[in-house]
Amino acid sequence: MVKAGLARRVTLAFTRHRPVVLNPFSPDYLGPWLRSLVEQKGVLVLDASWKQLAPEKFRKLHGTHVKLPPLLPGNPVNYGKPCMLSSIEAVAATAYITGFTDTYKKLLGLYKWMETFNDLNSELLESYAKAWSMEELISTVRDYWGDASPC
Repeated sequence: MVKAGLARRVTLAFTRHRPVVLNPFSPDYLGPWLRSLVEQKGVLVLDASWKQLAPEKFRKLHGTHVKLPPLLPGNPVNYGKPCMLSSIEAVAATAYITGFTDTYKKLLGLYKWMETFNDLNSELLESYAKAWSMEELISTVRDYWGDASPC
């Protein structure tokens, strides 16, 4: 994403702007209602292995912490393991859910397996993007995944 000019590396100081922080340990979901916040403040994603992620890694990050609703990765490392998205998949999902479909399409073109991500999740992403409240999104998650979310 950085090489393609669609993202930039930032330091901890970036969080003083209070971006949307993609945090898989957050109790709150990302939804379309955060579009204006994403547009104004940006999105912060930690580019790290899932084995290295822990709640402590997010404590110093100021901003609006949200997790993505359940999705299936298309990347070769975690293919099909619910919620184990790569950074680019997480940012792409954020773009789609919050209505930045042009950015989503650009991100799909960066890696061949991003088309697989799209194939696995297009229906889910569309449903998540139509939810206009946390309650509606939670209901949508339950419709697809049952009462026990895989994340």
